[in-house]
Amino acid sequence: MTTRNPSAGGAAAEPRPDAETELKLRGEAKALHAAFAGPAIGGKATGRGTSRSLENVYYDTPDQRLRSRGLAFRVRKDGRRYVQALKSNDTGGMVSYRGEWQAPLSSAEPDLDLLPTGASELLDGVVAPDELRSLFTTRVRRQTRRLEVPGRNGHPSLVEAALDVGAIEANGSSQPIAEIELELLDGSSAALYDLALELDALSPLHVETRSKSVRGYALARGEPPAWHKAEPLALRPRATVDEAIGAILRACLEHWCANEAAALDGRDPEGVHQMRVALRRLRSALSMFGRLIAPERRDWLGGEAKRIIGGLGPARDWDVFLTESLAPALAARPDDDRLLALRAAAETARAEGYETARAAVGAPAYTRFLLQLGRWIEVRGWREDATDKGAAWLERPVVAFADRLLAKRHRKALKRGRDFAHLEPEQRHRLRIALKKLRYATEFFASLYRKKRAGPYLADLKHLQDALGHLNDVAVAERLTGQLVERAGTKRQDLAVASGLVLGWLARGAAEVEPEIRDAWQDFAARKPFWH
Repeated sequence: MTTRNPSAGGAAAEPRPDAETELKLRGEAKALHAAFAGPAIGGKATGRGTSRSLENVYYDTPDQRLRSRGLAFRVRKDGRRYVQALKSNDTGGMVSYRGEWQAPLSSAEPDLDLLPTGASELLDGVVAPDELRSLFTTRVRRQTRRLEVPGRNGHPSLVEAALDVGAIEANGSSQPIAEIELELLDGSSAALYDLALELDALSPLHVETRSKSVRGYALARGEPPAWHKAEPLALRPRATVDEAIGAILRACLEHWCANEAAALDGRDPEGVHQMRVALRRLRSALSMFGRLIAPERRDWLGGEAKRIIGGLGPARDWDVFLTESLAPALAARPDDDRLLALRAAAETARAEGYETARAAVGAPAYTRFLLQLGRWIEVRGWREDATDKGAAWLERPVVAFADRLLAKRHRKALKRGRDFAHLEPEQRHRLRIALKKLRYATEFFASLYRKKRAGPYLADLKHLQDALGHLNDVAVAERLTGQLVERAGTKRQDLAVASGLVLGWLARGAAEVEPEIRDAWQDFAARKPFWH
């Protein structure tokens, strides 16, 4: 769908990149074939479709400069034809939006000079033609059909559905590919969600959150899937509440999806941690805009997110215990057999925790919720849910809404922290939760205010939250070691002693950081609000 604009004299201007809007579903090849052959596809097809074999060779420089800039370059063999393409990084989330520049080739050898101007500008000074090296290859058998998907107000959307079955190959290793790719050719992105939900209802599938190029790079480098922190949110100074709701919820969803693969992989603890953070940010955002969303909708969305957080919880708790609670004691006493036995027991429990996490993410309810949430955000469903009072708020400047919300959450945190030095552990826990909600709100709205005022406030808030988080780790460690001792059997005495050593170490650490925590509270409590 290359777009050309007429120029003076009737000549065509340089093509802009194709704008790919895609949603992918993965699953067992047999289930995908059944779904692709079913009425969700066949009943909407405008023709018989095609079937062909595709081979894509991906190139980069030895130091992978294209990858570092969020670009992917490939040469595709399609029958006797060769086409090279440069793709920009997608925006994350379930539906990816990517730029693509294509050019035909006479052979399998790439030729950067043939790429359109837009691609040449991206590559200028980044890579020379003789630097490119092949990194990995994808080989798939692709079936495609064009569909008309019914939409609102009688306006259908045109979608290309492609079933890819094959493999990614790199350095003698391979990884299977089995996915249905839904690409929007014309119309609304909501059509992709509608079609995905219909396919999922016929045969349980799963949203594929990573492109083939991202998976190929991970295979070629022998690395686990990457984890990602939340990207800073930039709201327009004059944005409305309606625009802010869409931007904030979409950012939470993208953060969630960007970490799903790393969470499932489990080799880096940050994956499951960042996924839980994303879901908590989502719940906090739903709470912020609670009066603008129908209560039953808000409760359902928040409840489903909470259920997934619970499924990820054991994996995260054991990660923290092993890497932050147990590790210091073991470093001081590396030859203590009782601590080594405790570590072995905790590692077994962590493996079980990750199985629980994978079961939660692999459940049919998870995929359905993910797709329903994505569609609701895409069509701005809160507009339909809004009361008359809520609808009026949607058109107001978000900065006025942010002023009220930040002031309210700041006051609540100060109230929870009153007489801080004498707060009981449970009271400090409630304070930590209030600070977390305040931090999320601050991060969501910080771009609306002067950075030199919002930045220091957020820094103090993070410092205090991290300090209180250490105390929460102690409480979690007490609960987890109790579980290990309870199920220890003949080694119960050894694990009880080892647990005592760890808890004693943590208690001493908590006592040492108590003055720092009190200072952090004083710094935050004295910080002037940055909002209007």
